Amino acid sequence: MSAGLILTLQNIINQSPTYTEIDIVIARYLLNHLYKENLSINDIATECHISKASVTRFSQNLGYAGFNDLKKDYHLTYIELDEMKIDLNVITNKQVSPLQKNILSEFQNSVNDLAAYAENLDLKEFESLSELIHEAAKVHLYATLIPGNMAEILQHMLLTAGKFVEYYPQLNNQLIAADNLKENDLAIFISLEGSYVMQKDLTLKITRSKATTVLLTHNPEMKLSTVFDHVIHLGDHGTERGGKYKLLMFIEFLAHCYFNKYV
Repeated sequence: MSAGLILTLQNIINQSPTYTEIDIVIARYLLNHLYKENLSINDIATECHISKASVTRFSQNLGYAGFNDLKKDYHLTYIELDEMKIDLNVITNKQVSPLQKNILSEFQNSVNDLAAYAENLDLKEFESLSELIHEAAKVHLYATLIPGNMAEILQHMLLTAGKFVEYYPQLNNQLIAADNLKENDLAIFISLEGSYVMQKDLTLKITRSKATTVLLTHNPEMKLSTVFDHVIHLGDHGTERGGKYKLLMFIEFLAHCYFNKYV
């Protein structure tokens, strides 16, 4: 599933439980009125007790030219909803075979994928990546959605180990971070099936920098994988759901190796 406006708004509201910051107030309003057909800048300004100029600044802070551009993405959030339904095997036709059987079958396939991956781990990959991380001046992580959540787990583990790591959930901030990559930095890009690596403006910024680049992927046929310095495949290309579990296993084992060697 591709990342969109919902994730951006989610990252904003997760900054604080209070309503004092205008960006958080607007993000909360949009998420509480996610599928409103006739959204207007006047509605937001009136109901949030702010000026229309504040709504415009909010839109521009997210990388839009103005509110009208943000509104276009707002009206595309139903696509994110449809993609989420597909990811979760949600069915609308009740005559189709029961959902529980479908998703339980996928879970069993994922368990099998994970077991096969565990049996064939390449320990040298973990040692090599641990060394790249240790030797880098700074480590930058690039991912979104569930891989992004796991990137934060890796970031926390490495920060705890005393290694500075940057990760920014929002795409516009990742683009800014990519502009600042330097020769002795390490950029780790996580794209399990290939949709995020197709954010070509981000991918090419990273791979054209002087930093060392690593791609973690579940898809050996991924386009653009050849532009990275190093590519690490998470075993055979099994179920999409299984790729998420393999990534978490990879991250925890990588942290295990890093701590054993450098902490």
